Parts: sequence; C-alpha cells; structure tokens
Amino acid sequence: MARTLDDTFAAVGALDVDGFLAGLSTDVVLTFGNTQSATGHDQVRAACTQLWSTIGGVRHRVQDLWNPESDVTVAYVEVDYTRLDGTVVTVPCVDILRWKGDVVADWRVVIDIAPVFAPADGTVQA
Repeated sequence: MARTLDDTFAAVGALDVDGFLAGLSTDVVLTFGNTQSATGHDQVRAACTQLWSTIGGVRHRVQDLWNPESDVTVAYVEVDYTRLDGTVVTVPCVDILRWKGDVVADWRVVIDIAPVFAPADGTVQA
C-alpha cells in the first residue's frame, strides 16, 4: 500500500513517533522551522519527542497541494497546536517533501511556531 501525506500527518496528529518514522526513509533529513536539521530516524525521534513533550496535540489541515515534480510535494497547511493548557493556536505552514518511493527522504517545514509558546494573554516577552 502506498504511503500518503495524509497517513504521515495522521501519525503526527496522534503523536505517534513510530508511525511517523514509518513514513520516512532511514536516512531522512528533516528541517523544522529555524532548527538544525535532524538526519536519520534517531535524530528525528529525538526532535519529535522533545517538541511533542511541549504541546498537548497537533492537527494539520491541508489547504493546498502541489506536485511540481513526480517525487516532490508542496503543501500549504494550517496547523492547529493544542497547548498544554488546552488552548489552540493556529499557524500557517509550508511543507516541502521529497519522496523516495513511498517514504519521505527530505522534509522541510517552513513554519514559525513562536505563537504557540507566546503567553496566552497576548503580551509580548522582552
């Protein structure tokens, strides 16, 4: 069965690191926002475990999808992050994926998740 972007986002939404890794090549390069790229399953597992420990949940809503090449998918996504206090913050995101067969070999997540960790009252931290 072919793996899809929906399958991969579903695993992330379930905070299922093993399910997420199942959709990635063993030598995957994952770049999330302005963080250092994670290479391979061990580094991706560590990065996901760290990030996911700081949130209550996440949901991806794909708004637009392009396949400019047969092995490239570009998705414009609205991402709903549930904070640990239960409030939800939505941020826009662009995902650029390069596939190797049915798995992702390179994934670049263009996102600013600072609003997710900003104070809930809207004040700005100096």
